[in-house]
Amino acid sequence: MREPPVWRLVDVGDPPRTGAANMARDQALMESVQAGGRPALRLYAWDPPCLSFGRNQPAHGIYDPDAAAARGIDIVRRPTGGRAVLHDREVTYAVAVPVGVLGSPRETYVAINGALVAGLRALGVAARIAGSTEPLPAAGPGSGAARAATAPGRLGAALGPAPCFEAAAPGEVVAEGRKLVGSAQRCERRVLLQHGSLLLDGDQSVILDLLAERGGATLPAPPGAATLAALLGRAPAREVVEAAIATGFEQALGIRLARLALSSEEERAAARWERHFGSAAWTWRR
Repeated sequence: MREPPVWRLVDVGDPPRTGAANMARDQALMESVQAGGRPALRLYAWDPPCLSFGRNQPAHGIYDPDAAAARGIDIVRRPTGGRAVLHDREVTYAVAVPVGVLGSPRETYVAINGALVAGLRALGVAARIAGSTEPLPAAGPGSGAARAATAPGRLGAALGPAPCFEAAAPGEVVAEGRKLVGSAQRCERRVLLQHGSLLLDGDQSVILDLLAERGGATLPAPPGAATLAALLGRAPAREVVEAAIATGFEQALGIRLARLALSSEEERAAARWERHFGSAAWTWRR
């Protein structure tokens, strides 16, 4: 019987990290895969709470860094696209995988979301893919599942100041009609980095309180993202959620996860990238 492909499982159960450190580790993993390393799934948390912007999202003069600092909220710009997310009580995932292993970028996006749905269903959450009425297809290596789904990065209009979790688009993970996982993706040198937030508890509307006066936007409070606390009546422990997600990835993608720490070379790369993601020049470049 053919052995399943082995992916790395990274940072599970590690202490939470700052926004710059988390983005740096995601970037370092992508570079490692670009150099021929195994695909990787990273699961992690944040401390302090952090507002993240999409790679090309306008932020300078729109968000107020002093208001964020007064609330103890860090700020970082992601290497991927999308809109603003407040990272606090959540489990965050990141996947670094060569294009083609799970299909095209669009197919990879949907295959990963299918793996997340599998993990969430194991927790008792009636999660599904938005816009889909069909059972999730098998998404084994190279299967190219769900070709008809909408590609990430083309899911909405302009990258305004509204929170990422304001509304779900086709292809995203939802529960009870609300967005449950917000994801973003980037492709560099034929390797995909996709990461996203699974909310345990909390309120993304805080993002609107961080708008600068001259941002010029008057936005209604969003209807509220789905959270595991609301769906299950309690917020499950981080380790329980991480274990369910890992199992969902193995089952849905037909892989085996091997828990491995970052190598010393990857740690050095992450340290270099942390300076980049922690710089004002990067964070406020738009």
